[in-house]
Amino acid sequence: MSTTYSVSNEGAGANLALTFELDTTTNKDFTQSDLDSGLTAAVMAASNKVGMGSSGDRVIGKVIKVSEDLQSGTSVPALCTVQVTGVARFKYSGTAPTVGQKIEADGAGKVKIASTSADVPAGGTKHRGLVIAVNSTDTTCDVLLDA
Repeated sequence: MSTTYSVSNEGAGANLALTFELDTTTNKDFTQSDLDSGLTAAVMAASNKVGMGSSGDRVIGKVIKVSEDLQSGTSVPALCTVQVTGVARFKYSGTAPTVGQKIEADGAGKVKIASTSADVPAGGTKHRGLVIAVNSTDTTCDVLLDA
């Protein structure tokens, strides 16, 4: 039996997008060039502010757009839109995650396999997302952010 349908996870259920300011720390902000390169894994940097964070930080979502307006006196976009629910496709670094694993930030706009449970801080888990698909050729993984 032939079908014209194919599995496509990217963006499924992405009905909640939030607007944030961007971290102005060197190499922690997001530019259009970063988005074009697939560097989109965002972490909380401060109140209503996101950035690339540090290796091991909890991913809040995927940056899907940056403003053309810049923060005063910088080359950093003023605002960005972050997908915080649904399925997001991220570039990964290091060993390819496997389906069913959790992810965390690598500190450079990609995700990586989450650390061991011994790294869970008081008040909750820094791990987010459930890997539902992996493409090792493109070094991407589809992550259910709600999990």
